[in-house]
Amino acid sequence: MEKITRGKFWAAITAISIAGLFLRFLGFHFIGVDYQVCLSAWFDQMKEIGNISALAAYKGNYNYPYATILLLLTFIPVPSLYSIKMVSVLFDFLTAGCIALTAMHTIADGRRNGIGLVAYALVLCNPLAVMNSGYLAQCESIWTALGLLSFYLIIVKERSGAGMFVFGAALTFKLQAIFILPILLIFYFYKKKFSLLNLLWIPVALEILCIPAIIGGCSWSSGFSKFFHLMGEYPFMFYYYPNVWTFFQDAPYHVFGTVAVCFTFIVLLIFAVLFTKCGKQYVLQDYIQYAAWTAMTCAMLLPCMHERYNYMAEMLLPISAVFDKKLRIPALVLILTSMQCIGQQFLHWPKFSYYALATINIIVYLYFSAHCLCTLYKEYERKGGAAVCRS
Repeated sequence: MEKITRGKFWAAITAISIAGLFLRFLGFHFIGVDYQVCLSAWFDQMKEIGNISALAAYKGNYNYPYATILLLLTFIPVPSLYSIKMVSVLFDFLTAGCIALTAMHTIADGRRNGIGLVAYALVLCNPLAVMNSGYLAQCESIWTALGLLSFYLIIVKERSGAGMFVFGAALTFKLQAIFILPILLIFYFYKKKFSLLNLLWIPVALEILCIPAIIGGCSWSSGFSKFFHLMGEYPFMFYYYPNVWTFFQDAPYHVFGTVAVCFTFIVLLIFAVLFTKCGKQYVLQDYIQYAAWTAMTCAMLLPCMHERYNYMAEMLLPISAVFDKKLRIPALVLILTSMQCIGQQFLHWPKFSYYALATINIIVYLYFSAHCLCTLYKEYERKGGAAVCRS
């Protein structure tokens, strides 16, 4: 990749940004199910009350920081469909910026601008990001942007306190932000460069972001109670994301839900042990790849995954594919499968069998898992460990 001058870099950033906005504006008039059923009703309720006490009356299933954003939007003379989408679009840019900045730190020479441009374009023009914010008015970009910012602060800049605070903010917006936590904890146990006491910044962030709701009349524990309410809201093993539980849709959640969570924890624990014991000298590209894998592991193995809950992996895997050619086809297939899943669910696309989509996703996940885990096994073997994985 050739060296790109500063002027050309910012000219390209501008061009990519305009293209990303254009793609989203194509869908700005589209009214998705989430907006029609939930977002517009929450917005109208807050606009009718017209002050901060509207947060105390809020009964939606997003946490209070998002409700606070909705309340602020009621004072802007723009139709709610557009203002809600613009918030998600702004966080699309933050997501792209965080990933681009992280990617630029993988290279120390003059090619870093080129890597940054590729990463920025892959995220901002990712069709899943365009569909999520520009068409469906969903907010995956908010928690993903904050989660990836915490990744950048903790792993790249080694600012653990600020990183955990930002992670707490991400978690406050949506529980699925926890999918980035495994790689952050693995980094801690491998490097031991920050105190676990920094985890206390997580509830601090939640409380600070819930201050408007508390002023409006909610209890100080309202943010936490909203979490517990959401955990039990959808007691189903399968909830439209084509993962392993697609084949066990009728399995009782009260029995197999706990089994699925425990199994996921065991898989991540095995990975953490391999990661810390194999003796490999990790570079930033490795952390990006393993962040994508741990996030995808959560989406593929946990129960009750909505069709958009693998969003973080879908943003990260294409970036990993820039550095590792073996991941380019899996990244493309993952995005196409998720596009079909979301398209047939919300955009009136022709329907494919969820069993077929799940089979494709499982093949991609197994390939990605073998690619990650066998790399660690081979390194362990090379360092003198047991010969557990031979090509």
